[in-house]
Amino acid sequence: MGMLTSFTAKKLEKQLTYERNVLRDLSYRELCRRVHTYWQRYMIVSHVIENICMDAAIEAYLLGAHYSRFAYYGEKIETVKSRCIDEYEQLIHELHEYMKQLRDGIYDVCARYIDAWWEEGMEKGLRRQKLRLK
Repeated sequence: MGMLTSFTAKKLEKQLTYERNVLRDLSYRELCRRVHTYWQRYMIVSHVIENICMDAAIEAYLLGAHYSRFAYYGEKIETVKSRCIDEYEQLIHELHEYMKQLRDGIYDVCARYIDAWWEEGMEKGLRRQKLRLK
């Protein structure tokens, strides 16, 4: 008789495997460089700010990669973004909550930053779908 496993455990395992595979396309040096070049225009980038921004970038990247399968099957990018709007706005809000302690009026900057990384993840996810690199 076979071993019983729950669907949630299997789903989580599959999601973690996919995220590990997607993150192989993302270089740590490139991530650091882009964080510094983007945020230096607005504030001095400390080690703490760098870590917060990198975490937000990775989450947005993974979110875009995860939802890229809908774009692969023919949905427009705007429709795909509306599918994940709750998570997307949550990322923007979390980044903004931390950054507003350092500087006021930075919500649009945070939104553009998250959007850029979401689109990057979407592109990489689409590429992986087309190459069948699941």
